[in-house]
Amino acid sequence: MLNSRQINAALVAILLISSPSTFSQVLEEVVVTAQIREQSLQDVPISVSAVSGEDIADRSVDNLQSLSASVPNFMVVETQIDTSISIRGVRSGANKGFEQSVPMNFDGIVYPRSQLARTPLVDLERVEVLRGPQPTLFGKNAIGGAVSVTSAKPTEEFEGKFSTSHESEHGEDQSLLVLSGALSDNLLGRLTVSTREMDGWITNTRMKRVEPQRDETYIRGQLAWTSGNVDYNLKVETADFDSVGYAMEAIAPQDGYGLVFAGPIAVETTENWVRSSGETFSENTMDNFVLTANYPMDGGGTLTSITGHVEYDSYEVLDVDYVGLEILDGTNQTEKYDQWSQEIRYTSPGGENVDYIIGAYFQTADVDVTDYVPLGSFLALAGPPVSLLVGTNWDRLYAQSSDMFSVFGQADINLEGNWRLTVGARYSNEDKDGSRKLTLDGTGTALAGSPLLNALWAGVLNVGPHDIASSRSENSFDPMVRLSYDLSDNSQMYVSYTQGSKAGGFDIRGNSIPGTPLVSSEGGWEFEEEEATNIEWGYKMKSDRASFDFTYFTTEYDDLQTSVFDGVLGFKVGNASAAELDGFEMQGRYLITDSLEFYASMASLDYKFTDWKNSQCAYGETATNGIYCDRSGASVILAPEDTANAGFAYDTVLSNNWSFDANLNVDYSSEYFITTNLDKNIKESGYSKVGLVLGLTSSDGKWRISLIGDNLTDERIKVVGGTIPLARTFVRLASGGALDGIAYDAIYARPKNIAIKLDYNF
Repeated sequence: MLNSRQINAALVAILLISSPSTFSQVLEEVVVTAQIREQSLQDVPISVSAVSGEDIADRSVDNLQSLSASVPNFMVVETQIDTSISIRGVRSGANKGFEQSVPMNFDGIVYPRSQLARTPLVDLERVEVLRGPQPTLFGKNAIGGAVSVTSAKPTEEFEGKFSTSHESEHGEDQSLLVLSGALSDNLLGRLTVSTREMDGWITNTRMKRVEPQRDETYIRGQLAWTSGNVDYNLKVETADFDSVGYAMEAIAPQDGYGLVFAGPIAVETTENWVRSSGETFSENTMDNFVLTANYPMDGGGTLTSITGHVEYDSYEVLDVDYVGLEILDGTNQTEKYDQWSQEIRYTSPGGENVDYIIGAYFQTADVDVTDYVPLGSFLALAGPPVSLLVGTNWDRLYAQSSDMFSVFGQADINLEGNWRLTVGARYSNEDKDGSRKLTLDGTGTALAGSPLLNALWAGVLNVGPHDIASSRSENSFDPMVRLSYDLSDNSQMYVSYTQGSKAGGFDIRGNSIPGTPLVSSEGGWEFEEEEATNIEWGYKMKSDRASFDFTYFTTEYDDLQTSVFDGVLGFKVGNASAAELDGFEMQGRYLITDSLEFYASMASLDYKFTDWKNSQCAYGETATNGIYCDRSGASVILAPEDTANAGFAYDTVLSNNWSFDANLNVDYSSEYFITTNLDKNIKESGYSKVGLVLGLTSSDGKWRISLIGDNLTDERIKVVGGTIPLARTFVRLASGGALDGIAYDAIYARPKNIAIKLDYNF
């Protein structure tokens, strides 16, 4: 709930930005498509933040993770095996079987897999972040919110752009080429090509290199034409985004860990931008095409067809023990995804007593995931029988196919006076087939063909061979109702009620299933759908020189999908009973003078599990339910209580007709947990991160040179972390049970970096 300090801050902000002024310039309007139609940001009764393509380019933001730091209650993190998008603390766990709680929608096509969140952001119109459940227009599974990305479109007039930037500290080079214009009388085209290379900032002493390295190439081509009175747009894109190494360190050894892993087998655990591990890389290829057709209909409405295909291949080699010792080196995994989708919707003309959108959506998708884990030579130090596992491995294969059909509609009804009622709903049906097979192999070892192989894997690593397959079908109905009241021509209040859901499915990462012989704890296979109920109250206003919006929300979640680490090498997937969250978001802009604008946003979040008794315990924590700990009343990973962003944007014309602009930006976050078991030994203590952009632009707009600084205070920010796999197991084995101990791993945000950038427009 809101406290008095937060309420007073909101009231002061309203009074400040509502003050009258006599300047000649007006605040530039922000246009969004959060409700399909183009609308002013201040007219949309949703908690939404929008970042323009120009701002993204000027700040050299190249992916969602970089962008998320400046949007309160929005966090994107790239982990060792996944990418997680979180809004208001709601996210999908580290399991590829989970649908994304916050899907990415790129030019009308849903990107439902986490790997696609790494797609580079270049040559865009804008990115919109919609908070809270968004099932009606953005599809089932958008239970936490949605991210909408809109690319820049072909132009009638010829235009082009070439950009290049260099950052010397981390060896980063980026380039962009854009060509757009008419190809014939009724055919327009746009070509976008970008590249990025980076050396990194963490020294891997074992591999003798700097990490994380990046090598990205992105190509997008678009054609736009009119046939009769129908407008078409065809987009084809391909991307390769590869990385080598992690921005990771091993840290925070506890108790006996430092005693066991000492001397010749010492693990480097000092926070000093140095790590040691084996080979690690990720290779990703994405291909996508989208055909959009807009048919004008009698009566002024528009029938829109969006046909899309997206596929990607991912191949990753991992050292998942995260240390220099040869334990789980050579682990590798692949993921192949193929999706076809078709959406047809009718949008009424707008500006009438009843404005509405109705439509239908179909999607079919296939995903195949492999996971291969070998056990390395370090096990030999533990002595028999554990040492017998050296050279053995597991091979896990997962396959899934799904078909989803939904119908949806939303209507805005103008009532008497200044009241407006919005009602909407989406009905979805989804069928899934899944299979998972895990085999153990001891070829070339003393365990080849021996039943002891299964017993040792089960006893030491909690892994059991199995072969399982099943099907599931679910239906969901997600309604929404919203009541708005126009206080004046420039301000409104609204209250809304929304239900959301996220599909159930099958556990991709499980190492066993219930009933697997010899395995000490039950594994998982199938999990159920997740449900949410969200209530929001909001206020929005705008004037010539100011804009402000405020949203208070409270949300209840049932059957939250969770992934619980078993403390050894695997995860158990299931549904936590319930959670609730409440808080607020507010953002505003104020034109102080004709040349100086102040902008700010902040959010507060109170996330609590109301009933979750079977969570993994943190190190040193006493189990309350067998081997589990009760998290009822506790918070969740990656959910800081307070986040904020504020800055000043200044521009002026110099005496030589060049223009100068400056943008000073500060991102703030309070402390937050970075491990799923909420271990207090390793968490992010909070930070304030400063960015600055300085630019000079020629009077004809052709040339621009800029200096771009990020994290200028050089904050060491832990993004996400975890327990080093098998750390506790080896401490106990090496000491014969006399010692206990553990250590952690953490992935860090990028430290201070300053780039110089040159833009040429022609």
